[in-house]
Amino acid sequence: MPSTVPLHPAPTTKLLIADDRLVVREGLKRIVAEYPDIQVVGEAATQDEVLEQARATEPDVVLLDLFLGGPKVVGLIRELQRRHLPCRVLVLSVQGQDPDALRILGAGAAGYLGKDHSRRQLVDAIRQVARGGSYVSPSLANALITGLSGGGRRQHDVLSDREYQVLCRFGSGFAFKHIAAELGVSPKTVSTYRRRILEKLKLKSNAAIIRYAIEHCLVPASATAPPHRRKSTTGRSAGR
Repeated sequence: MPSTVPLHPAPTTKLLIADDRLVVREGLKRIVAEYPDIQVVGEAATQDEVLEQARATEPDVVLLDLFLGGPKVVGLIRELQRRHLPCRVLVLSVQGQDPDALRILGAGAAGYLGKDHSRRQLVDAIRQVARGGSYVSPSLANALITGLSGGGRRQHDVLSDREYQVLCRFGSGFAFKHIAAELGVSPKTVSTYRRRILEKLKLKSNAAIIRYAIEHCLVPASATAPPHRRKSTTGRSAGR
């Protein structure tokens, strides 16, 4: 009697879920639990935990919340690559903002999903990225094509990655000293980046920088300056 077991079962995709909100992580885990070819091997609530868990669990795909990385999401993606960790990054925006998909994809993310994705699109994106492909949600496709052709170029596209990080930090209401500590530079260096931002974007003040960041959805709508150290919600120290 012939066997009904497939000779070559579909490989299991190992998934790391990275979001600082427990309720979101739990929701994502429930969605993918319906699909036996996707296995959640870890979760992370901070950038340090993303790096730690990516090394420990060797996921095929990191499902990364856009605002977990904040303005440093590009640096986080590049740090995963620099450490030669065997994973691909799928960025997920669940807050409605799709500020810089081109910049994020250019940094090495394999996919980007906006807020309006369906469960099926999420699963399809995870599978496609795990297979070595790329995925962008349909709602972003036209905008990305326009941006790639040059027709949708925004003022802040001329900023360097570090200038962009400082722009987003100012937009979130951070002070000079906090931005310097976050980026590992001196306050004087932050001041230099601020001057370049003002020149390149033709802005006049810190208030104008904040307004620009909000108007271009570069920060969460509810962004406020948080404490210097955000606590992990997975039960591990972010500094380990």
